[in-house]
Amino acid sequence: MQTSGRRWTGVTAVALLLTSAACTALLDHDATQCQSDGDCAHFGSHPYCASGVCVSSGLGPTSCFYGPPQQPQDFMNQCSTAQCLSFDNCQRLGLCGTDSSEPDAGLVSPPTPDAGAAPANTTGDGGDAGPAMPSCMDASNGRSQVVYLTGSSNFPPLLAKLAPLIIATGFTPVYQVSNSCTGVKAIFGSGSDLTMSDPTPGPSAKYATYFALDGSSTPCTLGPSGAQVDIGESDIFSTTCDGFGPAGGNVGEFLGPIQAMVFVVPGKSQETAITAEAAREVFGMGGGTATPWTNPSLYFVRNSNTGTQQQIGHAIGVPADQFWGIDRGSAANVDALMKVISDPTLAEQAIGIISADYYDDDRANLIALAFEADGQDCAYLPDSTSYKKDKQNVRDGHYPVWGPLHFFAAISNGVPVSPGAQAFASVVSVPNIPQPLLDAFIGASLVPSCAMSVQRSSELGALSTYAPPFQCGCYFEASPGVNGAAPAGCSSCNTANDCTDPARPACNLGYCEVQ
Repeated sequence: MQTSGRRWTGVTAVALLLTSAACTALLDHDATQCQSDGDCAHFGSHPYCASGVCVSSGLGPTSCFYGPPQQPQDFMNQCSTAQCLSFDNCQRLGLCGTDSSEPDAGLVSPPTPDAGAAPANTTGDGGDAGPAMPSCMDASNGRSQVVYLTGSSNFPPLLAKLAPLIIATGFTPVYQVSNSCTGVKAIFGSGSDLTMSDPTPGPSAKYATYFALDGSSTPCTLGPSGAQVDIGESDIFSTTCDGFGPAGGNVGEFLGPIQAMVFVVPGKSQETAITAEAAREVFGMGGGTATPWTNPSLYFVRNSNTGTQQQIGHAIGVPADQFWGIDRGSAANVDALMKVISDPTLAEQAIGIISADYYDDDRANLIALAFEADGQDCAYLPDSTSYKKDKQNVRDGHYPVWGPLHFFAAISNGVPVSPGAQAFASVVSVPNIPQPLLDAFIGASLVPSCAMSVQRSSELGALSTYAPPFQCGCYFEASPGVNGAAPAGCSSCNTANDCTDPARPACNLGYCEVQ
């Protein structure tokens, strides 16, 4: 929002509380209160001067960073209208002025690192589908051209939204759930690493599935020789996986939308927030003094090859292969097993990690915990409040646990080698995101890069300001399932001629944008 020629950093909707007690108490309303913002500073909470009256900005918390962020930490502590929650490390952990966030300080190795049997398959990726399973490639049924993909269990919901766009290129997407680092290895590796194969039949077998125009998926067989992977999908940077460097040479990287990872508890839990220090005691020490989360059998985690555990581990200073808890096998399993916990005592003790898209799809049964990172003043959700899905705190840097989706492919002269990979990249990785693709990203609870105002270039690396070459923040917030209405300052348009505000001269997707 812009007022008196200024832009309020990190704020998308600021209430103009002209009768705010903070700014008008004990003042003569018939007199001019101010001539500049400086005249209002003594009221606190960053009020501003409007028509001679001190107006509450609605910004907080009290100690927030005010002004354009200069340092990475400024983004996490910048003034905002977003809900700010608290978790008292001193009272709950006994950490009063003590920094326990040094890497590997005080960590306790779990009984069996990275261990835990995965439960029966509840991912919808096939299981033991029996002898009637169709072939993934079947010209007689319209699947003469296939693009083969493997990677994170977080990706299928988005692929379901992308399926009609990919099929329109003449290729049917076939996906086999593995994990992020297997997606990396499928392109960076060699020999059998590059091939998707049918699993050994069983209740937790993960068969490949092909996707139809309506987004539905059907388990299918890859045949005795398997199939060479066209696209390796990963929630994390290739360098985060052991033994792999950045893309380059004969490996191309195509970035997708932004995905956040969250701490979740069952719906009957009373907890609302967690700090990096508390999460560190839970997942790095088996509970410690971090009540009520002191029962590792009720930690719903993944494994070190997954993007979820890697990102959470980076955020709390716990190596991804040293997490306490039980690997539940997939994001869908974490959701399915946590949401059925009805006993209030067990619900209070349970905690898990999951991608925000899966959480968004089951908010009736799960609660996301606001997260306070090291050096942050209070805890924030990915969204501005628990009732919204605007991902405002991801987009402006208050919520730090996020990264882009990564799609890797073998390339030659900068172009994907396989026709399937070319088709996929032509749909998913384009500079000016077309509306159908944008709707697919938003519908899958992901954030398109054109709606971001911060960026990073490494796993949970330092934040910096980002100005997308094509901006879509207004369209994003106006979309059904986000806010359903454009925020103040967003004007509708048909052409750039309708955008009369010099600060928003571009007409993008029906709204005036900065560029």
